[in-house]
Amino acid sequence: MTNRGYNDVIHVKGIVIMWYIIPKEDHHQSLRMKRFLIAWASYLMWMSLIWYCYIQGIFRMNLRDTLLIFSFVMLMNLGLYVVFRTGLNKLRPDPSLTLLQMSLATVWIMIVAYHLNEARGIMLLLYLVVFIFGAFRLNLRQFIILSLFATLSYGLVILLLIDNHPEVINLHVELLYLVILSAVLCWFSFVGSYINTLRKKLSKANSELHDAMETIRQKAIHDDLTGVYNRGYLFQILGREKSLADRGGPVFSLCIFDLDDFKKVNDTFGHHAGDAVLKTLSRIIKENMRQQDYIARYGGEEFVLILAYPDMRDAQKCVERIRILLSQAMFPDLPGDYSVTASMGLTRYRVGETIDSLLVRADNALYRAKRSGKNNLVCEPALSLNPAA
Repeated sequence: MTNRGYNDVIHVKGIVIMWYIIPKEDHHQSLRMKRFLIAWASYLMWMSLIWYCYIQGIFRMNLRDTLLIFSFVMLMNLGLYVVFRTGLNKLRPDPSLTLLQMSLATVWIMIVAYHLNEARGIMLLLYLVVFIFGAFRLNLRQFIILSLFATLSYGLVILLLIDNHPEVINLHVELLYLVILSAVLCWFSFVGSYINTLRKKLSKANSELHDAMETIRQKAIHDDLTGVYNRGYLFQILGREKSLADRGGPVFSLCIFDLDDFKKVNDTFGHHAGDAVLKTLSRIIKENMRQQDYIARYGGEEFVLILAYPDMRDAQKCVERIRILLSQAMFPDLPGDYSVTASMGLTRYRVGETIDSLLVRADNALYRAKRSGKNNLVCEPALSLNPAA
C-alpha cells in the first residue's frame, strides 16, 4: 500500500483499488469530511489530556473504564465517518450534522468532568473547542439551545457529585464554574452566530461574484446580437485546433459564408428586420451542428464554421445541408416568399500553415461562390459529393 496525499492505493491480487479518505467528486461533502476529521483530531487531543490526568491521579476512573471510554469515543467517530463517507448525512437538513456532533461532544465532556477532581474547572475550556465548530453552521437559536444543554448538563454533574462524591466538590466554586460557563457560552452563541452570518454572506457574495465573472466571460466570447462566438474567440478556437492538428491530432475544415444581398434586407425592411434575420439564421445553424463544431460571427453578415469532420466530404455535406436550410428558412419580419441565401467557401486546414493562409483560401472559395451566382458552395480544393467523382 502506498500513500499519496489523501489517496490509498490498495493492491488485491494484482487489481489496483483507489480509495479516498476524503471524497473528491463532491466539493461540499469534501469540506464536511475535512471538518469532521479536524473534530476527530480534537478528540485525540482530548483523550491525551484525559490520559495525562489519569497518570497524575486526578481522574477517578480505573484503567479499564478509561480505555473503554476511549474505545467508545473512537467507535462513535468511526460510525460518523461511515455516515459521511457513504453520503447518508446528505439525507439530513444539516448535512454537516453539526448540532449532533456538538451535542455528543458535550456529553463526553460532562462524563469526563464528573470523574475529574480539582482539574474539573480547567477541563471546561474544552467547551470553547466544541463551540468553534458551531460557527460553521449554527444559527443563534441553535447556539442558545446547545448552551442551555451544556449548562444544564454541568448542573447535573454538580448534583451527582454532591450525591456521590461530596468530598471532591466545593459547591461555591462549582456554582461559580456554572455561572461562568453559562455566561461564556451565551456570549459565544452571539459571536458564533454572527461569524456564521458573515460566512454565509461571504459565501453568497463569492457565488454572485463567480456568476458575474462567468457572465462577463460569456459576453467576452459571444456575439451580443446572434449569441454565437465572436471574432476574438474565433481566433482562439482556430489557434487551439491548429495546435492539435500540428501535433498529429484530427485536421479540421473551415467554412466562411456570407448572406447574399443582405444590404437589401436592411434597406428594404429596416435594420430591426436584418437583426432578426441574423439571429434566426444563427439559431438554425446552431441547432443543426454537432457539439464538437463551432460557429462564429466573422463580421457583419459574414460567419465562420469550424467543422471537426475527419473527411472533408462529410464537412461538405454538412455545409451543403446548412445552405439549403438557410435558403428555406422563414422570417416573421419578412414577406412569406422572401428567402435569404448564403454563399459559402469551404477548405481544409493544411498541417503547418498559418491561420491567415487558411482564411485566405476559404475567403477565395467564398468569392468564387459569389461570382458563380450566389446561394452556392465552393470547396478548395474542389470536391464532389459523389465519392466516385
